[in-house]
Formats: sequence, structure tokens, C-alpha cells
Amino acid sequence: MAQSVIEALLKSKIGLDANSIGADAIASVIYQRMADCGITDIANYLGKLQASSQEWEALIDSVIVPETWFFREPDSFAFLKHYVLSEWLPRNPQGILRVLSVPCATGEEPYSIAIALLEAGLNPANIHIDAVDISNKCLVKAQRAIYHQYSFRSNSRSFQEGYFQPSEAGYQLCEKVKCMVNFLHGNLVDNDFLLGTPSYDIVFCRNLLIYFDSATKVHTIRILERLVNPQGLLFVGHAEAWLLFKTEFVSVRQDSIVAHRKCPTCENVRKNHHPNPQKQDFTSKNIDVINKRQLPNKNHSKFAAQGRLNLPPQDPILPKDLKENLLETARNFANQGQLNEAAKLCNDYLNQNQVSIEAYLLLGQVQQAMAQNEQAEQSFQKAIYLQPTHEEALIHLALLREHQGNTDSANILWQRIHRLKKREFDGT
Repeated sequence: MAQSVIEALLKSKIGLDANSIGADAIASVIYQRMADCGITDIANYLGKLQASSQEWEALIDSVIVPETWFFREPDSFAFLKHYVLSEWLPRNPQGILRVLSVPCATGEEPYSIAIALLEAGLNPANIHIDAVDISNKCLVKAQRAIYHQYSFRSNSRSFQEGYFQPSEAGYQLCEKVKCMVNFLHGNLVDNDFLLGTPSYDIVFCRNLLIYFDSATKVHTIRILERLVNPQGLLFVGHAEAWLLFKTEFVSVRQDSIVAHRKCPTCENVRKNHHPNPQKQDFTSKNIDVINKRQLPNKNHSKFAAQGRLNLPPQDPILPKDLKENLLETARNFANQGQLNEAAKLCNDYLNQNQVSIEAYLLLGQVQQAMAQNEQAEQSFQKAIYLQPTHEEALIHLALLREHQGNTDSANILWQRIHRLKKREFDGT
């Protein structure tokens, strides 16, 4: 199948695990690129993709949809300032603070870093910030530094007034901050990524590892270990903290901060360790895959769930194989971008199987793709109600709430997910 070949090529070129965003999302991007190219057959599009570096870049730009805003997770930036003033600056009173943001997307993160360091009282001459992304399209937007209101969610009006000038095109970042960030094109999974450049005191690499398969995660963590100075800090996403167990990084225990300190003494501990590729990947799974661990346990049985939901006893009308075909057809529609049809079949399936976790999960993914966020939230919540430890549903709900700007609720979910992963990792 041509789509499978394209997914394999994306994995080899940029480390993307198709399961992390779902085959339906990749299919939607592919068919949009086909339409833009005037191609109707996916096999012909694969041929164009293999022959054109420009089309590869266009596909990558379409697959990578940056989700970022200024001072996302503000506690991280507060901790950044505290670390610089209390630890780094006393050790390096005349030094240059080196910071890396990867992936930097459209620039909100590295510019937030620059502003935080300015507000901490550092001189711009003593700050070096590199910002790297694989998408040239994102880098162009970042260097332009003109943003719309959506990039300022969860921030006060005074923040915009202090560093941005309103214009017809949007909010233009002031030149003082713009010139503090050095934007670069690069791919973190490349073996020679920033090879030969000095290491960094602080690295922000948030919400990237979740898109990689197990082997690429391990490989990327080794690169991050090379990039961070001894005693330096690495900031990762909530869903990624468990990946750093038994590496050269040790967790910084402070409230909701997801930061890790480079600890060279931990090197011997991690040399023979890597996240077990046989374990469940801590990512959003391809909706084509039914994970057996998603089924309710004994305490959340089909009949107990019916009682809690006040559902009538089921008397399925459809034979089992026909019902399974119904859900499989819904998955296929979703993969092909036929979201309305997929949603209808999910609801039809749920009418016959009202405690199906996988059906609620699929329905929620479809609804989110249709921008029906309230309905998607309800579907994910139903899946979690049926199985409170369902990691994929918890991740989807956390990302959805973060997208809506409800960071407090999202942080609670991320902490819950982190505890589940820690217990799984420890075998408890």
C-alpha cells in the first residue's frame, strides 16, 4: 500500500512514528497534497514524492502542525529564571548562557525564553539562543515574528503591550527580542545534529519524543545527552518524562515542572538501559490498532460499567462479526478522511455496544478532527470512565484541554499519566 510506504519514508527521514498521530491524520495530509499537486492516484503521488525534494519538504510541512504559544507552561519559564539567577549566574558571572529550543516551531518558545531571560536581568550580550526546526515553513514564520491573538492564550495583556507592536498583519515582536534568537534548519534525529558546536546550559525539547518509535526515542535521548552541559537543564513534555528514567538526566522535583538536570554520575546507570521496546509505547496509537490492554479489567467489567452508567442490559441485535466489521469500516472511513461517515458508524456501533472503549476513543479522535472539541472531550471522558487507567484516552484528553488553554486541568492529567507510566516502568 502506497500510504504504508510513505509512512515508512517519513519514519526514516524525520523519525515520525505514524502511530503517534494516526493513519487517518497522515492520510488526510497525503490526500490534501495530492489535491494541491493535481494527482488523483496515491501511487503516482508516491512517485512524485520520491523524485522531488520540494514535495518532500511540502509534505513534512503539512504533517508537522505546530501547537505552541507564548509562555506555554509558565512554571517552566519561572523555574528557568530561578535556575539562571541562583545557580548558573553565580558560577558564570561573565559567561555566555547557551540555550537551545528544538523543535522551535514558529518561534513562540525561543522568543519566550529570550523575554524570560531579559526579565531576569541578563544582558543580551551574555545570552546565546539557538532555535532549530525541521520545517522551513515554520522557520520563515518564526523569523518574521508576527503573531495573532491565538499565540497569546493564557497571557496577560501587559505581556503583549511590553514586547509587541500592533500592526495590520498582527502583533510584531520588538527588534530587541528578535535579534536574540538564531534560527537554524535541522533534524534532531540526525546523527550529526549540531555536532561540533558547543553544548548548551539549557535545552527545551518539549513534546517531540512522543512522536517517535522506541528506537528513535533512545537515539534522540543519546543526542540530547550530548547537547546538554553537566549540571545543565533539559525541559521535556509531561508525556515524555518517563523516558528519561535511568539516563544521564535526573528529575527536578518541583510542583508541575517537567525539567531534568544533566548528571554525569548517572552515565554508568544508563549505559545498559533503554526504554523496553516491548513495552507499550507511551504515545497516541494508530486507530487501526486495537490494543488488548485497553479492555476493561475485572473491576471495570462490562456489566459493572452498565450499572454505573445506568444502561439497560445489552441485547445485541448484530452478530459479533458484523458489529466488528462496522467499527472496522468506521476506522477505514476515518483513515480516508471521510469523517462524517466515520462518526455515524461509530455512533451506530455504540448503539449496539455501549461500553466499547475503542469505539469511544475512535469517535473522540474523529470529532476532534472535525473541530467538535466538546463532543470529543465527552467521548474521551467516557472511555476513561470505563477504564480509568486508559493511557491513550488520558493523553488525548490532556492534549485537548491544553489546546483549549485549560492548563491546570491538563497538568493534572499529565501528572496522572506520569504516575501510571512510572508504575508500569517499575513493574508495580
